[in-house]
Amino acid sequence: MWPELKIVHGKPRHSQSQGSVERANQDIENMLATWLTDNRTKKWSEGLKFIQFMKNCSLHSGIKFSPYEVMFGTKAKIGLKSTLLPINIISDLRTEEDLETALNSISTTSNSNNDIENTEAVPLRIKSICESRNESLKNLKV
Repeated sequence: MWPELKIVHGKPRHSQSQGSVERANQDIENMLATWLTDNRTKKWSEGLKFIQFMKNCSLHSGIKFSPYEVMFGTKAKIGLKSTLLPINIISDLRTEEDLETALNSISTTSNSNNDIENTEAVPLRIKSICESRNESLKNLKV
């Protein structure tokens, strides 16, 4: 089919010369093993997205930021801290019904001024992301 194709048998890489790659692979394997144990499953492919998120949110010593921060210009927001709820309301929540009530009260009290504020914040956010990326690039060159 491809007369110029030459098949070479052997290892595609030399693991001793790629120590950092091997360490990263080992980290992922360890994280995945822990995820499988914690979730009592053998479906490792389902855990990959969680492992990827964890790796991307971890501090990278070379750039002094997480890959997530470099890409999006902010730390990852997960859980109730990513909502518009004030901390004092979050600390008082005890049930899902409390959460639903709090979220409904926030959405009914918000008005069109928030839309204007958010629209004005977009250029500032873009600038902040660009500055974070430039700072990361500087750190990579050092």
